[in-house]
Amino acid sequence: MRFTKPGPPQAVLLSYVALIAVGVLLFMLLPTTKAKVSPIDALFTVTSAVTVTGLTVINTETQLTDTGKWLILSLIQIGGLGYMTLTTFLLITFRRKIGVKERLILSESLNYPGVYGLVRFLKRVVLFVFIIEAAGCLLLYIHWVPSMGITGAAFPAFFHSVSAFNNAGFSLFTDNLIPFRGDLYVNLVISALIFLGGIGFFVIHDIYLLFTKRTERLSTHTKLVLSLSIMLVVFGWLGLILTEFAHYNGIWSLNWKERLLSTLFLSVSSRTAGFNTVDIGSLSESSLFLLTILMFIGASPGSTGGGIKTTTFSVILLSVLSYVRGRSEVVVFNRSIPQDLIHRAMVVMALAFTYIAFVNLLIDRIEEKDFLSTLFEVVSAFATVGLSVGGGEGLSFSAQFSSFSKILIVLSMIVGRVGIVSFALALVGREEESRIKHPEARLLL
Repeated sequence: MRFTKPGPPQAVLLSYVALIAVGVLLFMLLPTTKAKVSPIDALFTVTSAVTVTGLTVINTETQLTDTGKWLILSLIQIGGLGYMTLTTFLLITFRRKIGVKERLILSESLNYPGVYGLVRFLKRVVLFVFIIEAAGCLLLYIHWVPSMGITGAAFPAFFHSVSAFNNAGFSLFTDNLIPFRGDLYVNLVISALIFLGGIGFFVIHDIYLLFTKRTERLSTHTKLVLSLSIMLVVFGWLGLILTEFAHYNGIWSLNWKERLLSTLFLSVSSRTAGFNTVDIGSLSESSLFLLTILMFIGASPGSTGGGIKTTTFSVILLSVLSYVRGRSEVVVFNRSIPQDLIHRAMVVMALAFTYIAFVNLLIDRIEEKDFLSTLFEVVSAFATVGLSVGGGEGLSFSAQFSSFSKILIVLSMIVGRVGIVSFALALVGREEESRIKHPEARLLL
């Protein structure tokens, strides 16, 4: 690997590492906490913000000062959009030319196909982000003014709008959004922000082009992402109702309105955001396992969420169905999926599963805690979700871990935000394409 001339995957990884380093330095030097915290906890908190995960070992409401809260919010915004995205946008704003190398790095960061139209796409992405966040902030502010006051509702509305759209899951309330469990308005606004942040900038841009009549139809990618995202929300909603049925220590202890709202909100939040309106630790084991699957699938490419991505999951699922039906071609919306995309999807799935299994077994052996709770935490970190069974006092389960295990969770958050394939390529570099064709092997499967 050549560090003197890093490729796009290496540049993206280094940008996140550099941002985390600067964030930790500011977190330690500025008056961000009301009591002294360890460097490990500072690293954990900053990484969780930059990777828009939301796992906490420091209580955001009670232990952070106003300076600390503003720093976390700034890191969420930068991390959600991507350091390279913001840097390039500023260069464009000051009329600096963007070279081919910078465009390739930006394309890797945004998951944008190619470099044609990239600058125009970037400008619109930044505009979309601030419009959606401003709208979310206004909606929450109007609703919270009667209870929090004209000035008191401003920062919570702004903070939660940014946190929700960037799928960060950080909350200024000790119990996250549990106080608003039965509040239909807050549930819908936060869910809408999470959904928009999780479908990806390319999809939002595609919908914009359709509504402005600059295109006649949505792309196959957009149709696949929207259909699968809605299906997963419905599947998760019904699945949680089923897995929590008659479980009176969890969601079933609530009235029917709160049961339906809580399960719907959790289905939306579990794949990307990490907000919760119920105590995750009170859920049944089958519910935790279902949420683990949803977190593993995650959000969509080019979004603020993590996981293996909805498109990766759909390509694998469609490939399996095609093979079972005896079809040699994998088709979606009357379009054939190329073999290299199927191969890449399988690689992403295999690498993600292997990484999670290894880290989980390692932490489980070190900490000797409940296996499912540990698995839930590792997947939540890798998928940059932020849901946790809890560690007491509004903290995540990671708060109970040793320093070494916390570092493993930190690494998992970084790997999940960069992408498992991009992370692997950043470490080993891309091999040159071989021109040699080897004889086929005959294997029994």
